[in-house]
Amino acid sequence: MSPTLPSVAPASDFDDVYRRAGAPLYGVEPVPELRSLLESGLVAAPGRVLDLGCGDGRNALYVARRGFEVEAVDTAASAIARLQAAAQRENLAIAARVDDVRTLSYPPGRYGLIVANTILDHLERSADDWLVPLITRALAPGGVLFASVFTTRDPGCTGVGRPSATARFVRHYYEPGELARLFAGLTVVRYVEQHLVDKAHGRPHRHQIARLTARKPPERRRRRLSLGRQESR
Repeated sequence: MSPTLPSVAPASDFDDVYRRAGAPLYGVEPVPELRSLLESGLVAAPGRVLDLGCGDGRNALYVARRGFEVEAVDTAASAIARLQAAAQRENLAIAARVDDVRTLSYPPGRYGLIVANTILDHLERSADDWLVPLITRALAPGGVLFASVFTTRDPGCTGVGRPSATARFVRHYYEPGELARLFAGLTVVRYVEQHLVDKAHGRPHRHQIARLTARKPPERRRRRLSLGRQESR
């Protein structure tokens, strides 16, 4: 089981981090794997996208620029305000609001793409039990999930090396392979666990992160039976 850290900072403090940043906290470029996903054509515009824990919008802005209609939620009001201003400047189809992914409504089959980039690990471990089925249900048939989480090999968990300045907000770290197992009802397109150097915020630091791209199976077409016809055997 993934470790739960006892000294986790209140989520409300994250708003202060965004407020003090004065600029996009994690930079303006989207996650490279998300960019590759959209460039691959696996998810094509137009369509609805849900960005969970969107922060100040580096991923939501990129997705919207590619012609998608984006719903973006985060508990940090300062981050949402920055995203709303950016979306308005560019006249992008982004509905950004302050909301908690744990109490969010997840309409069945609504989204062609759901982005959950380092949000599940910022929730209590027990949230996976009910949130994973809701996310899966909210995907349209053939829809794609893009999710990233920090693993138990991350410096924020191991204590070896320099952790991220915001590591105190991570509530639990995922075991190797755990993220893919949680979404076993989806078809894995790509799963990778990787070391990376993060220079986007604070002093350069390393992460160990798991990234999952997985697709909901498309609906099977029902066989049409002609009324009054039966095959003789």
